[in-house]
Amino acid sequence: MTYLEDHHTHSSEVREPEGSGLVGYAAIKYAAIVIIVLAIMAFLAWYVIPRIG
Repeated sequence: MTYLEDHHTHSSEVREPEGSGLVGYAAIKYAAIVIIVLAIMAFLAWYVIPRIG
């Protein structure tokens, strides 16, 4: 007597949501990171570096 189970796993698959929502999330996240880095660089260029030199 054997017991066979067709599809049994304990790991969950990562599925991309319909309408490429994962791609949009990544684009917004990385765009925000770039904007923050540019703001920090502008602050350094306009306020910190002129006071040093």
